[in-house]
Amino acid sequence: MNCEELRTIVGAEPNTTNPDVLAHIASCPDCARYREEMQAMDRLIYRALAVDAPAGQDAAQLLSRKRAPAPRLWRMAASVLVTVLVGAMSLWLLTPRESFAQEAIAHMKHEQFSMVRTSETVDAARLEQIMSAARMRLKPGAARVSYAQYCEFRGQRIPHLVVQTGQGPVTVLVVPHAPTQKQERIDEEGFEGMIVPAPRGVIVVLGKEVPVDDVAWTVLSALEYR
Repeated sequence: MNCEELRTIVGAEPNTTNPDVLAHIASCPDCARYREEMQAMDRLIYRALAVDAPAGQDAAQLLSRKRAPAPRLWRMAASVLVTVLVGAMSLWLLTPRESFAQEAIAHMKHEQFSMVRTSETVDAARLEQIMSAARMRLKPGAARVSYAQYCEFRGQRIPHLVVQTGQGPVTVLVVPHAPTQKQERIDEEGFEGMIVPAPRGVIVVLGKEVPVDDVAWTVLSALEYR
């Protein structure tokens, strides 16, 4: 189960005991936090709706009153509250977030120390470990990888690589759980790159004054999914 599938299920049923959901949140802090937020919202709505009639009064007494009975007023207020909460939740869900490219650049800036020219490469066992955690591997010798980490990005953990080329280092983010999209060029904040559809999700390739096309196609052709 990926993050998007979990959020669809939890959004509809915050207290689900689906084994796949429980297994996913055990290893994904962002999705665990999302589930907690949905459960808190669910409890708030439940409390707003769960309004009882005043003690010592039965339904006949309430209905005999000419003025609106208190429970009805409370339920009307609760209904308004629920409407406001649902509206706020919808607004949160629909609020435009940063573009994929902007998020990739922001992420890269946090680890800009990795973008250096070097002749050193990541140990093969370390690279295998990073890629295996995302249920994939990079064919041995396909690229000169000088940096490899398993990073948080868009609510999931992904392989973050730096590939050395003759013109300089290029960052590669392998995002397996991303919405399907067309190939997209990136030219923002001095960075050039591209987002390329992959068999599972996308890969994002970024560099500064470095051709990235060859790296994109090299990594794409060398990725093996499990």
